[in-house]
Amino acid sequence: ILQLNFAFLLSGLGLDSDKLPSQLSFSDWPEMKKKFASIFAQKTQAEWCSIFDGTDACVTPVLSFDNVASHQHNKERSSFIKNDQEEISPRPAPLLSRTPAVPSFKRDPFIGEHTEEILLEYGFTKEEIAKLCSDKVIEFSKPKANL
Repeated sequence: ILQLNFAFLLSGLGLDSDKLPSQLSFSDWPEMKKKFASIFAQKTQAEWCSIFDGTDACVTPVLSFDNVASHQHNKERSSFIKNDQEEISPRPAPLLSRTPAVPSFKRDPFIGEHTEEILLEYGFTKEEIAKLCSDKVIEFSKPKANL
């Protein structure tokens, strides 16, 4: 399978395997890396996606986090979810078919957001909490409105 995937990669790059060192010739990898990089630099990411989409070559774009959720592969697999504040995050994995997890659509708490309430619940006084905070043993903060 590796040989076949490599053959699809070479085909997409327009390279002839007969004119290249063996795929498994580790000593030739630095030179091959340079050759591949120079070829990849000749086209845009969209052009390479067009060439390799639908092939068995192991080629996929490197996407920014802003673009990853809208990539067709991830959209088809529902790989990303939006929380209740419209923030995008990866869907928990693995996705099990018989016992699927139900993701929370609430945002993750900020560091220290619930510290005071939890410590009060466990019997700490407000004075003890203030001392722990001033000694930098704990941190607590309240989220502020983004108005």
